[in-house]
Formats: sequence, structure tokens, C-alpha cells
Amino acid sequence: MTTIEKLLIEMLKIDSVSGNEKDLGNLIVQKLEGFKIKKQFIGKGRFNIIAKKGNSDVWLVGHLDTVPGAVPIRITKEKIYGRGACDNKGNLAGAILVGKKLKNINLLFTVGEEVDFAGAEKVKIKGSKIIVLEPTMLKVMTGQLGIIAYSISTKGKEKHTSLPFTDKENAIHEQIKICNYLREKNFNAFNVGKISGGLADNIVAGNSVMDISLRPKDGKEYAQALSIFKSLPKNFNCKVKLKHKYAPFFTNLTVKGETAQFFSEMQFFKNSLLFGAGNIKQAHANDEYVSRSQLNSLERELLKIIP
Repeated sequence: MTTIEKLLIEMLKIDSVSGNEKDLGNLIVQKLEGFKIKKQFIGKGRFNIIAKKGNSDVWLVGHLDTVPGAVPIRITKEKIYGRGACDNKGNLAGAILVGKKLKNINLLFTVGEEVDFAGAEKVKIKGSKIIVLEPTMLKVMTGQLGIIAYSISTKGKEKHTSLPFTDKENAIHEQIKICNYLREKNFNAFNVGKISGGLADNIVAGNSVMDISLRPKDGKEYAQALSIFKSLPKNFNCKVKLKHKYAPFFTNLTVKGETAQFFSEMQFFKNSLLFGAGNIKQAHANDEYVSRSQLNSLERELLKIIP
């Protein structure tokens, strides 16, 4: 196994689901010999890592956390499997090894990217070029989709299911109507991530909560979506809570690149672009993996785009 593969495996063995990034953060701090390191605490026990070496205004940025779900670590001829292999521990390993090779570079590792961007929102960095590490298949990405996330709650009236009731009296039925209404809007990427409510199959559901997100492709769709969600309580028996909203983002760097079909911490840093090993199609999957070929090319390709 190569050096970067061994480092990735070491990190994959550490659970770093959002909110539990501490152990991985401490391991990375140990790996960053020669850097001036600051732990920026984000609540109890969680911290961003700000690491500087020499005199540079170039940054490599990556997030420490993963989504939930166990993915057994497995190595084949072509792939390394594990939770975070693609998103984002392979890229963290690349940043660490590139940082060791350079005399002048800055590294930033954040917490909370998969849930609320708590780390990226708190840290303030400036640079002539900020490379945000995400799975882009080693392609430079200079733009990305936006993201809007809402929690929608409905209330009904609990009673025996043999009695007559309307959709508005059944909190889950009302959620289904809302979901179908939103799907008909044909948003670029709309998803119901979680829905819960009710007590039993013979009780009309008295409450329900639905967490949804969508990824607007441009400013027009972003504004349209916000307006539609704002008007939901007028059309349905519901309450709408905005969790977060970010418009699509395009870098002001004079670099040619593609637009990523996902959202990332690129949003929080001027002069930033996206780059990294892995395919977003494997991120968050129950068989998440990173290509060994891409992983082993990461250091070399990163060095090409660092000024």
C-alpha cells in the first residue's frame, strides 16, 4: 500500500460522524509536524484545525465529518471502501501529505460540513487561492449548486381510524399532499430526507415532521423556491421552518472549470474552487469508496494547481 492509502485507512478506522470529529481532529494534529497549529473550538470538544507553514496565502480546505452509517473497510485492487473514503477522508490525506512537501502552505480542516456548516461559518480566512477539497474526480470546479433546507410540521386530530376524517385532520396525509405539491414544481434536485409522525396504524396521525432539501441551479430557481416555501402555510395546514439557505456560488477566480452538481464549503470562501479525488456518486452511499488510482494521483494533481 502507498503512503496516502495507509493514511486513509488509519483515518477510516476513526468514527467522525458530524458532532464527533474530535478524535480524527487530534490524529490530524499529530500528523502536522512543522505547522503552526490552532484549534478553533466549535462547541464542546469540537474544533476546526487551522495550520500554517511558512509565508503563503494559499489554502487547502477539507471537512472532518462524515454522514452517519457504517461502511466496512475493504480494499480491492481498484477501490478502498469505508465511510468517508470518498467524502472526505481521502482528500484530507492528500492535503496532509501535500502540506508536508511544501514549505509555504495553509491548511484548514472544518467540522459540521455535513449538517450545518458550523465550522466554515465561524472561521475567517483570506487567500489568493482557496482549494476546497471535495470529490470532483480530479476536475477543477469553479461553481456549485445552492442549497435550501426546511423542516415542515403538520398537526392533525388523533382519533379512531374507523371514524371519518379529512387529510387536514391526518398530519401525515397532509405531508403527502405537500410533498406531491412540491414535486410538481420540478425543482432541479428535491429530496425528502426524513419524515416522522403518528403513533399507531389505528390512530389518525396527530403530528408529523418532514425534513426536505433542494439544490437550486441558479438565482432564478433559488428565489422562486424561497417564495414557494414561504407561501406553503397559506395552502396547507403546516408550519415551515427554514434550516439554512445558500444561493448558487461561482468563484471570482479567473480559472476555467465546471459547475459542481452539489453544495460545499466553497460558498464560504472567496477566491475558491473545488478539487479532489472521488466521485460524488459514491459519497454518502452504503458502499462508499474511492478509486485507488485517483487517490494516488491526488498529491501530484494538487501540486499542479497550487501556485
